Amino acid sequence: MSKPRVLVAEPSAPICNALRKFLDGRAEVQAVHYLDEAVQLVRAKAPDVVIASVSGTFDGEVLAVQLRKLAPEICLVLVYPPEEEKAFERATAVNADCFLNGPLKKQAVLNAVRVVLKLRELRLRIVELTQVVDKLKARPPVSPAPKPRGPGVNTADETFFKKYMLLEVKRSKRYAYPVALLLVGLDKLTEHLEKEPSPEFQRAAIRSEAMTAISELVRDIDVAMPFAEDKYLVFLPHTPRAGAGIVAERVVQKLGALAAFPSGTASVGLASFDPGIDATASVSFGALVREASVALKRAQEAGGNRVDAPAMPAAPAKAKKSRISLG
Repeated sequence: MSKPRVLVAEPSAPICNALRKFLDGRAEVQAVHYLDEAVQLVRAKAPDVVIASVSGTFDGEVLAVQLRKLAPEICLVLVYPPEEEKAFERATAVNADCFLNGPLKKQAVLNAVRVVLKLRELRLRIVELTQVVDKLKARPPVSPAPKPRGPGVNTADETFFKKYMLLEVKRSKRYAYPVALLLVGLDKLTEHLEKEPSPEFQRAAIRSEAMTAISELVRDIDVAMPFAEDKYLVFLPHTPRAGAGIVAERVVQKLGALAAFPSGTASVGLASFDPGIDATASVSFGALVREASVALKRAQEAGGNRVDAPAMPAAPAKAKKSRISLG
């Protein structure tokens, strides 16, 4: 981890040297003796912390006001003379993060720097959380993911999905058209979120964006819904295996390019039923989900960022037509 950069704004060379020794090995220290020199350095490259003197020859309070406008993220520590009794009120008035009264002690300086750097870290996290919240507010509402559930417990969404799919399966058998089911999973999402400062907010943003992206890829007659943790079900009626594979590949490509999930990939497990290939085959909601789950697991164990599907059953051989000769 890189050392914090500290700018000491102090007209006294001995005090600057003392502060350098206090912070030796713990921070990169640069010292200036004039206000305009401090402002120029901050404009060129803002440090993490500024320690500024407040005395008759150096007005650190004026500098603090200027630096707050130039770089609000800078941590400001003001150093007042020993006789100053209203240091807290004066430092607060110019929006400084911390103050010290001279003569300076090493431990007091180190504690002040440590505290303001922690404040800086918290400020940056608040900014990140605010950006995530603003992004969520700007998105259309989506159905929340079902909570983890025990065997035999159905949510309202799953019940509707199952009834709709069973109805479509019956129609597909009767009218001989194919159906397909995609189980979409976000690869290594947990590992990705461990690197984020706000995993729950980040997870919500990713799930929202992923659901929106999937919905944009499917037709009006298709049904897409969140399913379990970081997974999604997509039911495709009137869709053969080959067509479902094309949709699955598009899902993998689009989810891998999500702005909210920059370092992640997605995989898809595909299951299908085609009465045109095997009119005697039986199918159920649970069977298709299990088949797609097994395929998704294979895809993710193989490294992710891919589509997997069970082997396609062989099409029955067509019977030769009898020829009748007339003559």
